[in-house]
Amino acid sequence: MACRLGERLSLKVADSTRLPASALIPREEPAEAPNVRPGRLHLVVVVTREVGRKDKAPANALLMTRFWHPRDHRWSENFFESLEHAVRLFVDESGWVLRQQQALDGSHAYELVFEARREDFTGPSTRQILEQVGLDPSEVERKL
Repeated sequence: MACRLGERLSLKVADSTRLPASALIPREEPAEAPNVRPGRLHLVVVVTREVGRKDKAPANALLMTRFWHPRDHRWSENFFESLEHAVRLFVDESGWVLRQQQALDGSHAYELVFEARREDFTGPSTRQILEQVGLDPSEVERKL
């Protein structure tokens, strides 16, 4: 059966329903805008878990995030009220881009993959900032 240009095609399927041919053609998704931030790309894998009884967490915290901090050469652990709160902090305040999120086994357990830049980790540490604003080392230790 020949088809003229602009004519709608339809295909018969086993259950006698008719589908337009366009339903069988994969649609192209719009390309994601390239990240224009300069610098060396760095992927950050953040894992979360439920706050445990032995954790020194604020009263309203439900989950803890953990990722390797390249500047400090140690694990960075933080407590949050929700997954949305954690993601918002990493995206809005750190400037990271969430690339992947998947649930893991366990309550409040997720794996988040962010795109960051190495330069995001070269600023002063929290300790250095507190000392720069005039807190003495004992006050800094208490706050951290």
